[in-house]
Amino acid sequence: MKKTASSGPGFPDMTSAPHLFEQIINASGVAMAVRLPDLCPILTNQAFLDYYGYGKNEIGILPPEAVLPDTTLALYETDILPTLQSGKSWDGEFAIRTKLGEHLTVWGRFDPVFDGSGQLSHIVSVMHDAVNSEDLNACNASLKFISDATSDIFFRLRLPDGKFDYLSSSVERFFGYTLKEHKLEPLLFKRIVHPDWREYFDEMWEELNNGIIRPDYELQYVHKSGDVRWVNQRLVLHRDAMGTPVAVEGIATDITARKIAEQALRANEEKFRFLTENITDVIWTLDLDLNFTYTTPSVKEVWGYDSEEVTKIHLFDFIVPESIPIFEDAVKKRAQVESEGNFDFVNRMELEHFRGDGSRFWMETVVKRIFDRDGKPCGYQGLSRDITKSKQAQAELAKRETRYRTLFEDSPISLWEEDLSDLKQYFEELKAQGITDFREYFYNHPESLNTCASLIKVVDVNKATLDLLAARSKEQLFGNLDKILTESSMAAFTEEIIMLASGGYEYCGEITNRTLNGETIWVMVHFFVPDEYKKCLSRVIVSLLDVTPRKRAEQALMDSEERYRVLAENSQEGVAVTQHGLTKYINESMSSILGYTTDELKQIHPIELAHPEDKAMALGQMGTYVTGKRKDAFASFRVITKNKEIKWLTLNVKPISWGGKDAQIEILTDVTRHKKLEAELLAAHAQMEDRINKRTAELSKANAQLKAEADERSKAQERITSLTKQLILVQEDERQRISRDLHDNVAQDLSSIMLKMETLFDDVDNVDPRLEERGESMAQVLRKAIASVRDIAYGLRPPALDQLGLVKALDNLCQDSGSKYGFSVDFFSIGIETVTLDFDTEINIYRMVQEAVRNIGKHAEANKITVRLVKSHPDILIRIEDNGKGFIPKERMTEADAEKRMGMRSMEERARLIGGTMEIQSRIGTGTRILFKVPIENARRHD
Repeated sequence: MKKTASSGPGFPDMTSAPHLFEQIINASGVAMAVRLPDLCPILTNQAFLDYYGYGKNEIGILPPEAVLPDTTLALYETDILPTLQSGKSWDGEFAIRTKLGEHLTVWGRFDPVFDGSGQLSHIVSVMHDAVNSEDLNACNASLKFISDATSDIFFRLRLPDGKFDYLSSSVERFFGYTLKEHKLEPLLFKRIVHPDWREYFDEMWEELNNGIIRPDYELQYVHKSGDVRWVNQRLVLHRDAMGTPVAVEGIATDITARKIAEQALRANEEKFRFLTENITDVIWTLDLDLNFTYTTPSVKEVWGYDSEEVTKIHLFDFIVPESIPIFEDAVKKRAQVESEGNFDFVNRMELEHFRGDGSRFWMETVVKRIFDRDGKPCGYQGLSRDITKSKQAQAELAKRETRYRTLFEDSPISLWEEDLSDLKQYFEELKAQGITDFREYFYNHPESLNTCASLIKVVDVNKATLDLLAARSKEQLFGNLDKILTESSMAAFTEEIIMLASGGYEYCGEITNRTLNGETIWVMVHFFVPDEYKKCLSRVIVSLLDVTPRKRAEQALMDSEERYRVLAENSQEGVAVTQHGLTKYINESMSSILGYTTDELKQIHPIELAHPEDKAMALGQMGTYVTGKRKDAFASFRVITKNKEIKWLTLNVKPISWGGKDAQIEILTDVTRHKKLEAELLAAHAQMEDRINKRTAELSKANAQLKAEADERSKAQERITSLTKQLILVQEDERQRISRDLHDNVAQDLSSIMLKMETLFDDVDNVDPRLEERGESMAQVLRKAIASVRDIAYGLRPPALDQLGLVKALDNLCQDSGSKYGFSVDFFSIGIETVTLDFDTEINIYRMVQEAVRNIGKHAEANKITVRLVKSHPDILIRIEDNGKGFIPKERMTEADAEKRMGMRSMEERARLIGGTMEIQSRIGTGTRILFKVPIENARRHD
């Protein structure tokens, strides 16, 4: 014999609620009995009696050995009873003896019930055919899952002593206190009532003890964690034979979310009222003759008239003559759009107006059509905002931009203005991927350099740039940028990108470019980001200085030592040759630039004369040369000459051959004049930016206020969206609760009544046929009532959605709707089984399809519909089609709004709440197609 033992659940005292257990046992289709510890049954149901073949009166007086074989009695004494006395349940197979003397093997379960002193007082037994044990285990597991998973509390409470006969395990999630704590402390539920509600609770408790009960109760409790919870309780009062209240049975539901949503709604209403009364913009309405019918109080500050005065003035009297054509064009545009059936069109225009004192000011206005209750156009609604300061700032900005462009265009230095904001975003994406060493990254991923090049926007170049690169026009240059790049250009470009990605903002180097005539030139490139653009890189200044003559001289120097010496002595750049750390040659230009004699310079390196602020930078630029990683180097820095004069220099180091051995040539170029020109240009640019900032300060302040108001509106809209979602969730929870109440309470009670009706005459002989007929008639009525209640419960909360999943639930919905409305349904689903959907997404998709199918059945006059549920990355697509009479979507939506029918709006809102969209395609006579798109990422359940 196979057996298992497990911890048994708690049961109420059998003497305190006998009618409750009797109802449970009689309503069950499984053979059940309540026995004493000696196995004598005191409560049985018909299924139990059927196994033994005895009547209820017979089974109660027979000794255990009459109905149980010796093997079973021995098993009970040695195994089952000790297990029950230890507080555990026992289940397994054993034999019974029927009335005919047959031995029958069954599967059974025994659960212990203890009295107040901890002694075993009763045994609850369940049995069925041994072959069905797995089914019963599954059934018991499902029942336990439902009890554990429900969020509501089910309880039976004795009024005299405040002790629970039964309390579901969900009480711990509800209040934070365990079942054991509630058992050890009677009236714990009274202690945790919120202080503000204790008087209400005492009044409720007194009423219950006096036999008075209300439909429901709402009050606050304090969770063990200190949180405050709102609770709704529905109670049933039980009385004894004398009519005295003895107990209440009920269900408690957490309604905290609903209460919070209601409070948020009230708060939002107050905020909306405050915004309307205090907004600085003017919100207004016009009739069809363009006369004002309403304005917000802010009209006084903006136009100089109060709300009553404005209603007596025609709109055209406020608009200056030069702006009236703009308004008339907007009216024509609206007429054209509305003739195509689009009445949602919004005009946006900038018009100059008159104030009450005769002064002029600019306003930005948005206008939309409004309709009366019959759906006919009755006027216009709009919002006007004062943009006078913005207009003035735009004019000033244009003037300053003109001055800046003049400096830019007339500069003798080649200047480029570039926008690297997209490149900045690309760097941020790389950093988010964990990349920190950009030099290593770009050398290992050269394709990323092409991506960087594609993200650079050349905004403008000046005339000197066109002359330098032999371009006839900017268009010709921009169309041939790839032709001016050489290998050294790309090497310098790589260093620029590494510098920017690593957080640098300035680069200087020498590269070769190719003019559009095909000539190769040497240029010194200086890349600089102004301070105000370092965060976004939306404006970068690049300058090019032609150093081709010097580079040609350097190239000639490398050809022969003698030619080096001749060219060096006649060069304006300082030249020095070093070999193995010793200075072999210094020209006079080097001495002239630095102010030291050639003998002194043999003991001093130009880096040692670097300005204190630039020395670290210069050493960094020369780092790869000093460490031997590269044979050439380039640095740009300031030096302090012997005469205490500060000069900007560039130091270029190249490898050469001197006396047949390796050496280095150091070329020092004075670029002070170039730097001064560059500084003047940057100063002019900074001055222009400073003036623009000062001129637009007032505008920024006004815009900040407007932005704050816009943010508040945006936040309010987000709160409304969140509130709508919460309200729908609360609605679904209420539907689920009502469905559960109907199914678990009303339907079960009706089932019990029906069972009693069907067995009313079982023990009565010679029943009058008329009574039997009436009894059957009443049973038939009860069957219909039970079916109706279950249909209502399933409509409120389809059980298939929880039990079988979304796909099967939709399939059942389609087939049931087809049977109800008389059309054929083609339902098909693919790919959804691989996606674990969030519960909110499942119920919203189900409701959307349910509403669509219901509308087809009621209005479409269709005989065939098609429903498709498809996973199509990155969306879930739900398509519902019918071959009905069709309609015009915009007209139907307008009619539905006017008639306050929310079917299609409800579908649209549910789709939006789960991040999706709804599209309706329909024409008269061609049927209708509804397409929902729900992003998989939004729909997926995130554990």
